[in-house]
Amino acid sequence: DEIALKYSEFYENPEIIINQLYKYTTFQVSYGINMLALVDNKPRVLNLKAVLSNFIEHRKDVVTRRTKFELDKAEKRAHILEGYIIAIDNIDEVIRIIRSSASTEEAKERLIAKFSFTEIQAKEILEMQLRRLTGLERDKIIEEKNELMKLILYYREVLADIQKLLAIIKDELRDIRERYG
Repeated sequence: DEIALKYSEFYENPEIIINQLYKYTTFQVSYGINMLALVDNKPRVLNLKAVLSNFIEHRKDVVTRRTKFELDKAEKRAHILEGYIIAIDNIDEVIRIIRSSASTEEAKERLIAKFSFTEIQAKEILEMQLRRLTGLERDKIIEEKNELMKLILYYREVLADIQKLLAIIKDELRDIRERYG
């Protein structure tokens, strides 16, 4: 009966439970936080909403810069691969020009004149190993170029569409949550 009487007090008066929770747990503990941050290179005290807003803007900037860097890298590689494909298609002529040239500089100038290569493409062709000039390698080069073109298209879409940029940020934050809890 005594136990039933004690439990009936809890059911009749929920304030008792709440007071005990506050007394014996950390429900009522508060922590002071000074949310000082650099915003536009100036220190400012921010509320939670401003912290989150500035963090999202920062992530937009980071993802945009990273995407531009990756796009530039992919475009440069695709440009070189285009030169490789032209060189493989005209392999005999390319080898003849390289062999008949007195210097690397002359070979580069003659390749540019004959095939309209850029300086970068001509330099890469001169540095390319002969085993890369086989027909089997041509297929690999074309496949790599096609993959790069898909990536380039994706990077351009991300830079053009804010929703795709925000989706990347969300995915990265979910990944961080999964890894670190």
